[in-house]
Amino acid sequence: MKRTPNRLTLWQFAAACAIVAGVAQPAAARADVLEIGADGSRWIAGGGKLAAAPFALDAERSPSTIDNFEESHAGLTTVAAAAGPDRWRARVGQVAAKYDISPALLEALVWQESRWNPAAVSPAGARGLAQLMPGTARELGVNSDDPDANLEGGARYLRMQLDTFDGDVERALAAYNAGPGRVRQAGGIPSIRETRLYVAAILERLSLPVRR
Repeated sequence: MKRTPNRLTLWQFAAACAIVAGVAQPAAARADVLEIGADGSRWIAGGGKLAAAPFALDAERSPSTIDNFEESHAGLTTVAAAAGPDRWRARVGQVAAKYDISPALLEALVWQESRWNPAAVSPAGARGLAQLMPGTARELGVNSDDPDANLEGGARYLRMQLDTFDGDVERALAAYNAGPGRVRQAGGIPSIRETRLYVAAILERLSLPVRR
């Protein structure tokens, strides 16, 4: 089955970094391809390596507006190898390959969801590494208490959102957090503080040179 690629253009990445840093920046006029290497280094297609961008997310800061990116996306978020803690690195690579998503993207999502704690339970009832809600786990046929199954369920659900939103990484992440219905209704990332911080935090983690 043909997959929709995971897309993250350079100007989207730069805008997200500006959000995390609390600085508003205009989007660039063109969308260059941003590639993320296994060591966390970044390249622009046809250009040189980008400098590190060690932005820190302040959870208490009111998030800046995340633009609704309406232009067609041309970039791919790619990584050459698996990412994540040693205990989970091989499994992340396997699951990411199965669902054709970036291992770095999957690692960043799980980090944000549970900090890689398989026993994590949210006040709302989300469980495990990927913080699957009971209804979502039932829909996927996943036992949330099985860490391997939970991780695969999260990857599968992320893949579903990427396919639903045409490979748009930001909207897919927003849908993972707030639900696809809210993203459709908003025509982009909903004006929900938690969701906007969530998306910005994951994109920030993708910019870090080491993801363990």
